[in-house]
This record gives sequence, structure tokens and C-alpha cells, in this order.
Amino acid sequence: MGLGLLLSLTAVGCSGGDDGGGGDKSRDAAPSQRVHVLTRTPCALLEGRPLAEGMVFRAGTDSVRSEPREDVLQDGEPGTYRQVSCHETNGRPAQGGDLWLLNARAMRYEKVGPACHKKRVKEDLDRAQQRGPVAVGDAAYWLNVEENGRPGREYVLCDGDLLVEVTAFAPHGTQRADVDGTLGKVVEAAARRMEEGLRDPYAATSSPTP
Repeated sequence: MGLGLLLSLTAVGCSGGDDGGGGDKSRDAAPSQRVHVLTRTPCALLEGRPLAEGMVFRAGTDSVRSEPREDVLQDGEPGTYRQVSCHETNGRPAQGGDLWLLNARAMRYEKVGPACHKKRVKEDLDRAQQRGPVAVGDAAYWLNVEENGRPGREYVLCDGDLLVEVTAFAPHGTQRADVDGTLGKVVEAAARRMEEGLRDPYAATSSPTP
């Protein structure tokens, strides 16, 4: 992604990607009221089970930041979150071959709402920078990336109080046309697996937004 790609943006940055909706708050409506809990071993949510086309990822590095951090939201008030990450998880295709690379980060906000607002802010910024984001409904988007000769795909998903960012890279020198489909499957499967794995089983999903 790299994993530091999510920026702490000001309200000016939020409005820069306005697509004509003006002050329409529906752009930031969360697709669900689900709440989540963080884990000290986020890589366990991704490793050891095929993510796409038999590809299994292993040997990632867990990172946990339990201290609260803040983002500046559109109304100028801070949105407090904590995050966990799984760095440089290596995977091989089922039929063998060179290593693929997977990075993932999940940020849990204290309230439902800011995560999906932050997703929209980042999507607007990527669009303003002509990075070509492609919306996947209201809750997710993806874009193509590249790093050190590796074609990659980034996927950003929000759900309730959680924001998930996943990036996968194919082996060095791979032609994007040969791996685009697999990249898409890997990042979406990994993002969905992290979101589902972090759901709080004791929370009432129908509870009102704080």
C-alpha cells in the first residue's frame, strides 16, 4: 500500500473530491451498524487458508498499535481509532511459482460512521490524483498499484466502525494482464476475511449509531 498510505486529511481535503453532492451526508453513510474487536494476531485471519485460486499466504508479521490515534473528520472533530496490521505475508500459487506479497491493515474507530467517511476521503483523494479508483458499491473501492516492478492491487473496505486496507503484489517482472484477475480476488478475499474475523460476536448489529 504501503501501509502508511492512509493520510490524516483536513476538511479541505475532504471537500476536494466533491462530485456534485455538496453537503450530502449520504455519501458517508455506513453500510452497516456492525462493530468489531481487534486481535493481537491479525495475520492469523489471513494465513493458512486459500484466499484465491488455491493461493495460501504464510509468514506475515503482526503489528498492533493499541494506543488511540486520531483523524480529523469533516466536521473538524477528531475520530479516534486503533489499528492492527499484517505485514509482508508471502504466498505461492497452488501450482507453484514465485512469491506473491500481501499487506493488510484494519483500523477500528470508536464510533460507527468515521470509517466509511475516511474511505470516501481516501477515494476522493485517489481520484483527484488520477490513480483510477474503481468503486465497489458504497463500501469499497480498488485501484491498481505498482512497487519495485511488482504489479499490485489495493482494496479499501469500510464496514460499521472498521476500515480495512489490503494490498497484494504479484512476483517481480510479472505482466499485469496475466495476474489482474488473481490480484483482484486476493485483495477482496483478504479484506472480507479480516472484516468478518474481527466482528464482535457479542455486539447487537441493530444498535443505533453512537
